[in-house]
Amino acid sequence: MDDTTIECKPSLSRAFEHLCEHASDWNTSRVLDEGLDLARDAVWADACVLHRVQGDRMVEVARRPVDRAAGATPHAEPLDRFPWDLAPVQAERFLLVSDARGLPVHRGASVTFGSLGVRSCLHLPILERDSPVGALHLYWSGPRLAWDDDRGRVLRSLGRFLIAATDARPGADRPADT
Repeated sequence: MDDTTIECKPSLSRAFEHLCEHASDWNTSRVLDEGLDLARDAVWADACVLHRVQGDRMVEVARRPVDRAAGATPHAEPLDRFPWDLAPVQAERFLLVSDARGLPVHRGASVTFGSLGVRSCLHLPILERDSPVGALHLYWSGPRLAWDDDRGRVLRSLGRFLIAATDARPGADRPADT
């Protein structure tokens, strides 16, 4: 293990600071991978997906782990049906779906979260000046009945940082440094 690998830290804020300190040494793919792994580990989630706004759509940027995150392929959703093809939801802080088994993974999909082994999911909108710029989605295979939004504040900041990292340094499709 090299000295720039993110370790499990008792404080989510400290781990986020550690990521920020080392991000300039890594390519965009590694920053996204480390950031999404940090988010998953902080709340014991099975999967995490980062989205960003592009025009009138919400577009998937990255997911961790790649093979377990909800849905098979990256996709874009209309903002008026995001997240999860729900009627217009204007969540300002979060939306927790404790039983997501019947929800489609994206608009028009016949695949449901339940068929992928997902029981609960969380939508954390990322806002700037009260306008959506992205979202962080977390998925659990077990039931999640409550959400403490103290962690959500830091995770939304992490999501904002990751979106900015893709703006500042394009190349998320390059292999991560090892």
